[in-house]
Amino acid sequence: MPTAGGAVPPEKTESGELSPPTQRVMSVLELLAAAPRPQTSAQIADSLALSRSTVGNVLSALRARAWVNRRADMTYEVGPGLLRVAEQQQSKLAGGDPLRSALHELANTVDCGVALLRLDNDEIRFVTVVENRGRIPAGISAGTRLPLIPPGAATIVAHSPDPVRRSWLAAADPGERGDYEQLLTDVHTLGAAVWGVDANSLATLDVLADVVEHLAHDPASSALRDRILTLLGGISGSAYRPGELAADAPLPISYLSAPVLDTDGAPLAELLIGPLRTAVPRPERDHYLAALTMAAHAIRAHL
Repeated sequence: MPTAGGAVPPEKTESGELSPPTQRVMSVLELLAAAPRPQTSAQIADSLALSRSTVGNVLSALRARAWVNRRADMTYEVGPGLLRVAEQQQSKLAGGDPLRSALHELANTVDCGVALLRLDNDEIRFVTVVENRGRIPAGISAGTRLPLIPPGAATIVAHSPDPVRRSWLAAADPGERGDYEQLLTDVHTLGAAVWGVDANSLATLDVLADVVEHLAHDPASSALRDRILTLLGGISGSAYRPGELAADAPLPISYLSAPVLDTDGAPLAELLIGPLRTAVPRPERDHYLAALTMAAHAIRAHL
């Protein structure tokens, strides 16, 4: 029977212990949470001394709730559904986590969504997403991974070693590489990146976000969901030059991003906010930039 909160309590035997099926599910989740890297179904089965068909059934059930995620290489990791549950519970705890508290404070200051992302080899991994002020980026939640291609993680790449910069630029369309190379330079000038987007693109982002969230509950659609997520990253607009941001006229803005740097200037993460507005006056743009860069500097101690 569901509890008052809507969740179904774990099945127990007459002795009060968890039933074997429940124990297997919990064991798989605990293994994936503790593993240093994603695991194949066979690795999970061998580690837990379970049959591969049993582990396959458990993983299928967990994928249906987005509690695990299957990557393109057929390995499994903790999914965005479970991470959302963990974040919701964490936000209820008294005192809370200092990093998450700082991100919530930023969301309140700029009155929009906030995300923190890091690089994981050739992927972008969203560590935390604060959605109480709006979705950011559209359709993305904690645990989501995207390929490391322009314009994603531009402020991290701008402060990364030359091989990372070259690889990132090489992934861009040849006709756009010059613009992205200029963007990496502008990040050092501005201390951030500001992206513009037209009204039609904002509407498209919102619709695609709904599609991504719907597909999150359908394990058979993971490939389509990944394609739409990649598409979302490509229609977030183009970056403004510092001179354009200095103009007095209102400008359309989708996202702003800033690097989180350690004391030696090496990138730790990227902090992202998403006003998603079609007309932002200069004083408000300055407010966004100041709040974002101050928060990026403040949270580095928590990383």
